[in-house]
Amino acid sequence: MYSIIQEWADMKLNVHMYIQEFHGKMVDRKRRPVLLLGMDTQAITFLSDLNLPVSSEMLIGLDVEDQHVCVRLHARLQWKQPFGELTMYHSNLHIQHEQKLYITGQLNTMLTEVQFPAVSRFQYEKATEQKALQEPYHYIDFTI
Repeated sequence: MYSIIQEWADMKLNVHMYIQEFHGKMVDRKRRPVLLLGMDTQAITFLSDLNLPVSSEMLIGLDVEDQHVCVRLHARLQWKQPFGELTMYHSNLHIQHEQKLYITGQLNTMLTEVQFPAVSRFQYEKATEQKALQEPYHYIDFTI
């Protein structure tokens, strides 16, 4: 399991999660890599090796980073579901209106610099239905 977590941390566009606040008390930040699955300006979906409770009393921090910038986001977990040995989480982001344009611009810049080939959702879904894929597809669902 450690090797997959290290791969997440080493990606050019990576995300680290930490617990910011629990029951109104600040928590010492210990970041953990997560795998980003999807994101828009209101929500984020990711995989983690941690099994956290879904609680309105817990505020998590998410650092979306590339080689140039770190965008710090805050969210509350909305739901989770098992995903093999991992857990998939969906969270609502807490972005102040005046920060939305800056954060959206930074994330768009990061996405344009990602080095793996991008394909449309239609092409990805069509390729995954075929039995023998010629090359692996990496898919992150972004609406920014």
